Amino acid sequence: MRIAILPLASFLALCAAATVCAAQAVLKEEPAKGVLRVGEVVYVDDGSCPPGELKKITGGNQKAGKTRLVECVKRPDGL
Repeated sequence: MRIAILPLASFLALCAAATVCAAQAVLKEEPAKGVLRVGEVVYVDDGSCPPGELKKITGGNQKAGKTRLVECVKRPDGL
């Protein structure tokens, strides 16, 4: 019985840790250039988008020819 509980407990702990790591905060200002990794997404509520929307910023890399994308999107669930 004890052997069956250990893998289950490990799995549940891993799921809980992944959920906490996946949580995303809303920033008050846009991160400086070069701070975000390519493809990393952050949400910013700096008042530049219409009410009920946030600024979605996707990191880029000038050397790789990928520009930083900035767009206003509806506030995602859970943020």
